[in-house]
Amino acid sequence: MNKNNNEASHSEEAERAVISCILYSEDGYHYDEINRIITKDDFYKSYTRNIFIAASSIVNRKEELNEVTLCEQLRVNGTLDDVGGLNAVMSITDKPHTLISGITSAKIVKRHSQSRKLDRHFRLQLEALSENKLPEDIAAESESQLRDIMDSAQDSKQCLEESAEALKKRLNDIYEGKYVSKKIPTGIPHLDDKLDERGIGQGEVCVIAAPTSCGKSQLALNFVLRNSIANEIPSLIFSFEMPASQLTKRMAQTSSCVNLKRYNDAVVTQAERDKVDEAIDKISKAPIYTEHSVRSIDDLRSKARRMKRLKDIKIIVIDYLQLIPYNSKLSKHEGISQASHGIKQMAMELDVAVILLVQVNRTGAMRDSGLVLYDLKDSGDIENDADIALLMWPEGGDIDHARKLDPNGKPYISMEYNIAKNREGERDLKGKFMFINHIGRFQ
Repeated sequence: MNKNNNEASHSEEAERAVISCILYSEDGYHYDEINRIITKDDFYKSYTRNIFIAASSIVNRKEELNEVTLCEQLRVNGTLDDVGGLNAVMSITDKPHTLISGITSAKIVKRHSQSRKLDRHFRLQLEALSENKLPEDIAAESESQLRDIMDSAQDSKQCLEESAEALKKRLNDIYEGKYVSKKIPTGIPHLDDKLDERGIGQGEVCVIAAPTSCGKSQLALNFVLRNSIANEIPSLIFSFEMPASQLTKRMAQTSSCVNLKRYNDAVVTQAERDKVDEAIDKISKAPIYTEHSVRSIDDLRSKARRMKRLKDIKIIVIDYLQLIPYNSKLSKHEGISQASHGIKQMAMELDVAVILLVQVNRTGAMRDSGLVLYDLKDSGDIENDADIALLMWPEGGDIDHARKLDPNGKPYISMEYNIAKNREGERDLKGKFMFINHIGRFQ
């Protein structure tokens, strides 16, 4: 592409053909079909862009779209003279274009628009390199921007047709007793019973919110172990507080049901050592992958996409939301919101189940009613982006108060929980976990 902006990639003929096509249908049908492919920002010539903007206003008001109403709207917008007046509008409609030719022309306009955006994008990346910005930061940001440039408008009608057929088949299979859910179970029966189809769906974000040191990281590890070891479901854990060695130690303890402190105290039995060795062998062979640092939400999404391509991961754990770095120019609220939106988009884009851990204030847990959604720290958007929101706190609001003994005299911590949001099922469903904290197991 030439560097001179006057010679930027475009096709004036295709842009005029698009305008001619949308004016060929007074009821706005052609406009709606074309608008699925391109927007006003895809036009290079200002006069065709202004005509498209005016046509959009007319169609959105559900008025007839023709030369007269178009010129009047251009006059209201103050752009009639800019496009060349009535004669210029009439000259475009002298050669009417069918919907098929209009769609073909719209695709040409879109392709040129993408070329111009790519040209600008790569120039900006070169400028960033010349300013000595970190290559890895530029690469992560670039990948996200390239995806936005190349993403085309989806045919929502086709998507709904496919979804409708899939729903019909699923309902028939359920009725005939042949349906097998594709959702990923947590492995805790009383929790799965409260979730739609007994699990977390691909493309869904399950938020686990709890105060500090209440076991939310361990609960997420329980989900991963029950799926990746037993069912060989590939999982990716973004852990910003624990290195891989600490994660492995916790998983070995939970999987073996042996408190590894017994090694330090020199009281571990041979049977227990055998259990730990067996657990470590299983963990080493399980499809569990970890990442321990990201520079931004774009960097996190880039790493997740890479692991999806390489390992076809089905579960992503993020521990935890408030530790994802954000642009220092943003407020904390804006930074957390941006990360939350990006995580939801990632879940849908990669078709994975995301377990997102979120920090909450201890004061909320001390209420008689326990935690509620507005206790989520720093951003109300977390609630909006979540498909499932599981709020967890110690019984009575305090860990010490929640310590119990089971019928066999073994200690555990009683954790209350509430499924405060459940997009595909009932909400405000409460229950209790037995958190056997000395081995890190939830029941």
